[in-house]
Amino acid sequence: MNETLAATLGELQAQIYWLHDDEEFAELAAAANIYMKLGYTRQQAETAGNLISQAYQLSDDAVLAQEAGDFDKEIQFYHQVKDKLTQVETTLIYQNSIAIHQMKWWMYFRHQQKLQTIIHLFLQHFQAVGLMNLLTALKLTYFIMEIGKVHKSRDTETTKHNAIKYWTELLKIKPPQYPYLG
Repeated sequence: MNETLAATLGELQAQIYWLHDDEEFAELAAAANIYMKLGYTRQQAETAGNLISQAYQLSDDAVLAQEAGDFDKEIQFYHQVKDKLTQVETTLIYQNSIAIHQMKWWMYFRHQQKLQTIIHLFLQHFQAVGLMNLLTALKLTYFIMEIGKVHKSRDTETTKHNAIKYWTELLKIKPPQYPYLG
């Protein structure tokens, strides 16, 4: 396992979270750099990065609909998020779909439904890494939750540190697909 790769991926992941917070959606396509580092072609990576950027924008639109009390519109936006993330999976030739779980944990997180958030974070990882890597799926879920906690407090260094731990753990098992979709 390449510790330098894990460090690079962790820093890129943290950067994506900050870009989202700053609503720098055009630059969010930097997610492409993660996929290029993971060995995908430039075209696959750039397509995935653009789709992930669009998914983030749509999820923010869903929050605005939620704040306006428009439940139907909010759900429509989340379905569009799932569609964008499904397109990422198609682009990256993923065998097991995890898009629904990422969309749901984003939604439940914003509705402050912690248990549902944790369940779908776990399912996203478990679906991608499989039963043989159950312990890894649990660890990855934990690291993402830790990233979320310190990210809220705007602690850049600890966010990077936890993201590096996430990628270190994930790269140990060399999964057939990655549970990270931005």
